[in-house]
Amino acid sequence: MPSSPLKPWFAIATPHEDIREGRLSEAVFAANLWAVRQETAPEVYRDTAGFFSKTYLTTGLTGVLKKAGRALSSDADAGDRILNLQTSFGGGKTHVLIALWHLAKHTDKIRRLSACAAVREALGDHLPQRVKAVAVFTNQTCDATQGRQTPEGVRTRTLWGELALQLGGVELYKKIEANDQARTVPQGLFVDILGQAAPCLILLDELADYCVGASGVPVGDTTLADQTISFAQQLTEAVQQVKGVALIATLPASHLEVASSEKGQEILDRLEKRFGRMSADVKPVADDEIYEVVRRRLFETLGDPEAHEKVADAYVKMYQQHKNEVPPEAARDTYKERIVAAYPFHPTLIDGLYLRWGSHSDFQRTRGVLRLLASIVGDLWQRRN
Repeated sequence: MPSSPLKPWFAIATPHEDIREGRLSEAVFAANLWAVRQETAPEVYRDTAGFFSKTYLTTGLTGVLKKAGRALSSDADAGDRILNLQTSFGGGKTHVLIALWHLAKHTDKIRRLSACAAVREALGDHLPQRVKAVAVFTNQTCDATQGRQTPEGVRTRTLWGELALQLGGVELYKKIEANDQARTVPQGLFVDILGQAAPCLILLDELADYCVGASGVPVGDTTLADQTISFAQQLTEAVQQVKGVALIATLPASHLEVASSEKGQEILDRLEKRFGRMSADVKPVADDEIYEVVRRRLFETLGDPEAHEKVADAYVKMYQQHKNEVPPEAARDTYKERIVAAYPFHPTLIDGLYLRWGSHSDFQRTRGVLRLLASIVGDLWQRRN
């Protein structure tokens, strides 16, 4: 044992206020892009400073922000302006889209808020000067059968109707109103719409799930799902032609997250082909980044790093003394680095949840890990003994 007693984690690290006070709703981990756009989401997602203070900038997220920043700055060498985020359920896709929403919608706040310093540093010269419009479409935006009655007095019927209205108001919507009301794809019309809206950002979330519902809405000899999937190709081609436009879409890793049916698989396959033709795939959270994602989201401060080292030294020493009774990697000197990186959690706990449970189709990967560990931390903090 160490020469002086080890302090318990709650004497070193401090959870965020909502966890400390026992008023954390698990629903807060279910990020909803449309709710953010409608300003009905929890404060942690709506407030730019609060959002980035609890968000660890993973390699994947940083890469997406940089690409979008270059595209929205009309950089001639912007590179990939169409990105496809495809991970398992709860893998961090929607969180990335919300970060992009803040980047485009609240650029002025990112420039001046101390909580956004890491974002400014990551983007460097590619922080957009001005984004003209941001359009959001999710499986909750526009009902496939009834459409959506908008504040502008328009009842939109389709993905293309929503995008045109959000990008340029009623004026741009009028350009494809006939197509929206008839639910037929606007052939080649979106180049002009994007040209007038640029620089602009388009965020598509849970489009596969929307298409499952749209498959039950007939449009001539086809369905609204067929028309929507066809429009996905029209949209990607239009984005390629107009400088200053970025398109980021999410797709599930498996049809089991859409609908456990042949229809769900067929829709996912068709969308992958449309977005795969011109997009670059991005993984929001790498396996070795989950420790920092969890720590940033759950803890306000982690305390003195020397205290983390002291705890790690004690564990490694114990493992080396009992190396026949622990997994081989635990007795190695390098295991100390993993204990420090995961503190105040043991790395095996997070690895078990994220890697082993995360392979199960019903477990929500990053979101599931955060929800479970937040409950545990909150309970232990209340008792602190």
